Amino acid sequence: MNKYYKKRKDLIKYQHEVNYTDAYTKEMDTEGLKVLKWSMFDSPDKLGSGKMFMESEPVFILDEALRKERLQAFIELGYTSKAYADRLKLNTDNAHRLGKAVKFRCINANQRFRLVKQLILHRIERIHLFEESIYFDTDNYIKKPELKFF
Repeated sequence: MNKYYKKRKDLIKYQHEVNYTDAYTKEMDTEGLKVLKWSMFDSPDKLGSGKMFMESEPVFILDEALRKERLQAFIELGYTSKAYADRLKLNTDNAHRLGKAVKFRCINANQRFRLVKQLILHRIERIHLFEESIYFDTDNYIKKPELKFF
């Protein structure tokens, strides 16, 4: 039995890096956020689309939840452009197309519980728990409240 910790190799691919330009700077990327960056919510085909098209409510709620629990998150899916959403075969009424949904990676069960608690305290009514990620949206006007486990 090995006593030494071995770093997982798949964690490296989840680090977030951005190549800033004159049109999109680091200050713009962190504006109003304490833990997250707006570019984490970008559609992969357009830099700055997260800041331009993502609703601020789910981003600020997640940022506050992560700050309170002192956790980091890897955003798997935020805003999606029409072209990218079509490639993912998302419905036309999907909350990611509107910028109202976030899916982020959370492997640890204890951290997942703490984050879901924070989301509920922020009055999020639509939460889906997956084995290694959490999805939530603020699209409460069209869809009914639900808590799903997958």
